[in-house]
Amino acid sequence: MVARAFPEPWEILELPRLGSGELLFYAAVAAGEGNRERLAARLLAALAERAPAWAGAPDWGGLTLEADPLGRPRLRLGGKTGPSLSFSAAGGLIWGAMAGRGEVGVDAAREQDFTPPYPYSRAFGQKEWDWAWRHCQGRKARAAALLWAAKEAVVKALGVGFHSLDPLDLEVAPLGPASEGLNLLVQTPGAVSAWARPLADGWLALAAA
Repeated sequence: MVARAFPEPWEILELPRLGSGELLFYAAVAAGEGNRERLAARLLAALAERAPAWAGAPDWGGLTLEADPLGRPRLRLGGKTGPSLSFSAAGGLIWGAMAGRGEVGVDAAREQDFTPPYPYSRAFGQKEWDWAWRHCQGRKARAAALLWAAKEAVVKALGVGFHSLDPLDLEVAPLGPASEGLNLLVQTPGAVSAWARPLADGWLALAAA
């Protein structure tokens, strides 16, 4: 699988049939003032075109972003609650994801944050490490970025971050290739569906809960 930089600026990409089976949309933009709100508006427009339940949402009123007590973003549209939204900042980019139903989490993890002597055993179990290490052809930092992105996306979708869960409380397992990436199952101990795809310098993961 060839890693490539993606998407183009403001290009909205679709990932269907993850978790609840509802549509997920995701994109990346350069970090900058107001770009989270602009990205949320673009994701909402894409969702409104494809998901009947949200067809009228762009007309509900002004878009604002709020945060719950644990920091999960919440989209408000003219006083109404919008669809689930998640962000991740990495390498000068803001990644955003939006789900038509349920909760979504997104995370971009860069290899440079996981180079030795990173304490791999404190974050990753042996079974998940073995398959990720093999999948990444023995590149430790890349294997760690894959597992971390999946775990971080899941705790964001659950709305708890790592406030009440330890990285070792989650175990990532591969389900097979899908949509230019990998379908994953993350035990928390409950099962959460996730998907990851390679970036030039790491991995991007989405999760639906």
